[in-house]
Amino acid sequence: MGMRSASLAVGLILGFSLASSASAAEDAESWLQAFDETGTIRILTHDESGEIRDTPIWVVVHDGAAWVRTNDSAWLANIRRGSSIEIQAEAAAQQVVAEEVVEAGQLAEVEAAFKTKYGFVQEVMSFFRVSAPEVLRLTPAP
Repeated sequence: MGMRSASLAVGLILGFSLASSASAAEDAESWLQAFDETGTIRILTHDESGEIRDTPIWVVVHDGAAWVRTNDSAWLANIRRGSSIEIQAEAAAQQVVAEEVVEAGQLAEVEAAFKTKYGFVQEVMSFFRVSAPEVLRLTPAP
């Protein structure tokens, strides 16, 4: 292969790689957009018996991820036990992995995002909250 052919091949490979990366970034943004534009999503996990648990929950999109909260729920127990996780909005579904977050700065940012998205209802719910919720960062499953 001549120098010119090799340069063309490298250019095509780099161009394809950059296009694939851009496409992957757009896909990541599009799945987040669908969840950001939805008030209530569904989170699907598997109970110990193998049955699917389908739970409506609130979600916010912040810092490149979807974030959800709960207080000692069955679906959280399923996740902690290793259940697969799928979230669904009207026009989107995504297999995700969950990371429990405890860092105070992140928790405050996520709380502010929930207050911005859900407004007065969120303010009322926060007032009556007995304990701090568990906060999970959801990202696409590999």
